[in-house]
Amino acid sequence: MSNSLEYLLMELGMSGLEAEAYLAVLAEPDSTGYRISQVLGKPAPNTYKALDSLVNKGAILADEGSRSRTFAAVPIREQVIQRNQKLDMLAEEIEKGLQKIHKPLSEEGIYKLSTVHQVLVRAQEMVDNAVDTIVADADNLPMKKLSDGFQRAARRGVKVLLHGRKPMSIPGCEFISSVTEGWRGDMLVLVTDSREYLVAFMSNDMKLLINGIWSRSFIAPCLHRSYMVKVLFYRISMMMGEEKYSLDDIRAELLRLWDRWGYNDPGKEALIEVLRKPDN
Repeated sequence: MSNSLEYLLMELGMSGLEAEAYLAVLAEPDSTGYRISQVLGKPAPNTYKALDSLVNKGAILADEGSRSRTFAAVPIREQVIQRNQKLDMLAEEIEKGLQKIHKPLSEEGIYKLSTVHQVLVRAQEMVDNAVDTIVADADNLPMKKLSDGFQRAARRGVKVLLHGRKPMSIPGCEFISSVTEGWRGDMLVLVTDSREYLVAFMSNDMKLLINGIWSRSFIAPCLHRSYMVKVLFYRISMMMGEEKYSLDDIRAELLRLWDRWGYNDPGKEALIEVLRKPDN
């Protein structure tokens, strides 16, 4: 047990001797450095050095008021909170400095993503920054991971069109489900405002990224149109597979979807006119 605790403490940034000293102080509060060195069976100078380091890290407190300097352990949860606060302040200072030297990424660059974490962080930033439209084609787990962000975007007035493999209720969003596409893994395609896109393919548990890219290149409008049409195609195909829908129902649904999601060019109006014409 002790060895496993020492390992976990080392994961928090302590050295091996610091972890041992912390556990000794925790077991015998208000002990002197000399007493801790006896408990550990370590040379006193090395123990004093480890204790001083723990004091500087905020892991233990030193009582300087008594004749002999004694130590008490700071609870782990309190240490983590203090460290997170310090990291937040440090990150804020670094960001201020980086703003002076930061240059935007090339609009034509296509950037490779290395981890699932990178994919999710980038995808969430895209969703949070969207101002007009979001089109996503994703398997169930990626869709769930981003669902809260999709809802927030919809509340901001962003049009959100989602295509998933199973029915899913995401308030404010147009969600269209179809069928499992058959590949072994989870896919995420995300296009925002017809100018930024992300394509990622991950393992089924989303622990391994097989491939992933992000870009603001000229391909984004093409992907937006392609996946928008794909979503509408699946919606109409699924309706045609159910006897309860008549041709008029299918026509009305396609008209509704195209009126809201169709790209704004002469072709949109032409198709709307065709769909409005009754059967001969």
